[in-house]
Amino acid sequence: MSDVLPRLISIGSRKATDPMDRYLERRQLFRKHMQVDASSLFRVVAEQVYDTQMLHYEVRMECVRYMFAKWKTYRRLVSGDFDEYLWQLGKTKTAGTILELGALCHLYRRNVIIYEPFDMGRMITYSKDYKEILRIFMNGLGHFESVLTMQDVDVAAVSQSVSFKMLYKHVFRLPDVNLAVEWMLYPDTFRMGISYEFDSHGRAIRLLCRNGRSFELDRPENTICLLENFQKCPFHSRRLPMGGQFDNLSCMWILLEQGKKPFPYSVAKSMHPYMYRNVELTSAIEACREAYQFGIYMGDYNFKVGAKCQVELDTNRRDRLSVCYIQSIDKKNSVCQVFVEEQGKLVDVPYDNLHPLPPDEFKAWDFAQKRLSMSRMERQFSQMGITSRPHSRQSDPRQNFRSVDVQSVPVGVDHLQQGFVPDPMPRMAPPMPPPPFFGPSGWMEPTQPLMPNYLMIRQTTFVQQTQVGPLSIMMQFLMVEHNTFEFGYGPHPPAPQFNSF
Repeated sequence: MSDVLPRLISIGSRKATDPMDRYLERRQLFRKHMQVDASSLFRVVAEQVYDTQMLHYEVRMECVRYMFAKWKTYRRLVSGDFDEYLWQLGKTKTAGTILELGALCHLYRRNVIIYEPFDMGRMITYSKDYKEILRIFMNGLGHFESVLTMQDVDVAAVSQSVSFKMLYKHVFRLPDVNLAVEWMLYPDTFRMGISYEFDSHGRAIRLLCRNGRSFELDRPENTICLLENFQKCPFHSRRLPMGGQFDNLSCMWILLEQGKKPFPYSVAKSMHPYMYRNVELTSAIEACREAYQFGIYMGDYNFKVGAKCQVELDTNRRDRLSVCYIQSIDKKNSVCQVFVEEQGKLVDVPYDNLHPLPPDEFKAWDFAQKRLSMSRMERQFSQMGITSRPHSRQSDPRQNFRSVDVQSVPVGVDHLQQGFVPDPMPRMAPPMPPPPFFGPSGWMEPTQPLMPNYLMIRQTTFVQQTQVGPLSIMMQFLMVEHNTFEFGYGPHPPAPQFNSF
């Protein structure tokens, strides 16, 4: 192994096109791009302090609490109401500034080096007792990004490689992952010639390359087969006769020989210890693309119908936020109708009064739920005799699910002679039984409608407990129940029912 040529650390992407990135790379610095949003400053600090960007909301709230505790220092630096400033800072739509950067430096006891376009950076020393340093790049638009040294990139690349290999080798149990990574990224390694090392039982345990690199081969009992039919795999199936060309090689090697890739190149680069990829940014971009394509709510201020969020009902008590479900939003995004859990009623509120849930309470919408709910809808249509699917998966679920095949076609002689049978009409829901006039208070279980609705409006009857005096009072009213969960459009069950009588 001493003859193996060492490889230099590299970025798992194309050559930087930004002149500022090339300017920093020539000085052994690397600018790690952040997601362009209002939390860029807190993402940078969270990554350099806690080694993860997932805690950016906690860093934001720690900054708010620290500035509130040191209000005598920061109040004179804020124009306007200081309490209102901290209230807005606690929301993820408010961007951090140099003032918050200074507060975070005092909070985490760190000095900072601020890099600007074509500037080697200027050191800001908040205290000589602070030993650690934050490296932050700031452009002229108020966006912050992280600056790493090449030593930091080396450590990050190894950590990223270990994490991805643990996932694919010990969780997915893929065979010969290291061999596949080398084959995909450095194919010339195997073109020079290879040899095998065998154990006492004649099984290949190691693959040796002419350039000095070697790869330990996995055993079939510790891995799973990658082929569609594992019985056709000579490595995992012992029913096949021995003596073939690939008996000692795994199905991973067979796929690579056939020119098939077991995983994307981006994953291979992430598993290489000498390549570093900005996985957080690429994952965020892909999530935003899928959210835009499928209309999925991501827990931000871009609210969707069916989203669970917080609403500000009393403007005088802004610290009290109620959990609600969005029922409808007007076209101008000015007024929306929400169902408030604690009150159990529908309320019309301004759009600006809505706030997302904290990241630890938000549950992302599942794409698999959309597919499962769509299959349930297809089964419901098949029970009604409708064979055609709705228009599209990406169609607006608020529209009525009508099909061109569901039409009242007159049955004539010509149609009967041709064997034409018209599609049956959708059945109507059975009538509700009459409510009892006496008995305990309770909600009557409604009948599930056969045709799907976006907002399922049902008539519910409430019977009051009989008392001495007049007869029991029967009240009928409309209960609006959110039905988007049935079609995968929202992540939450129908709005809960509250017995307020």
